[in-house]
Amino acid sequence: MTANEDVAAKVKQALDVAARCSAAETSDNYAVLSEQLEEIESLAKQVLQSHTSCGTLVGKLQNGSALTVDEMKALRTLIVGDADYYLKYDDDFDRSKTELGRILDQLRRFSSGELDAEALMHLGLLCQEACSVLIPTGHYLEQKERVRRFEEATRGPIDREAGRVLAEILNDMIAR
Repeated sequence: MTANEDVAAKVKQALDVAARCSAAETSDNYAVLSEQLEEIESLAKQVLQSHTSCGTLVGKLQNGSALTVDEMKALRTLIVGDADYYLKYDDDFDRSKTELGRILDQLRRFSSGELDAEALMHLGLLCQEACSVLIPTGHYLEQKERVRRFEEATRGPIDREAGRVLAEILNDMIAR
């Protein structure tokens, strides 16, 4: 079985588990789905690395050799490709900001200081909701910053020190 066929088979298994999740919404079913999706993510990264000649890229970066246009594309894919796709297809950022604004508006009602037990319970729940909204918002911004830093680091020729840092990043990725 080829690596791509292996990935496709894992995706089919995960979709079968997702169907079970829809049929029987249990925490156990969703935990299994989460595990399978993590396995697919890991396998996809491994297959991606095998499709690109990481060793050649690492060697050229460590030696300070110039990269071709295709090698630069491969480097970008390996280092920030996930962030590029996340930013391209994410539609939660604006929705999260709107939801956070709604929650903060509700929090303003509690700034008077007169809080009974029910108000404190509601306040705690609002804070919990706000924190859960901040998770994807923060993740989106982290990915945006990763892409920006990569673009700044690779704008123009890559010097020897930057090449060593990028080679180290690739080596760390390969080791995982």
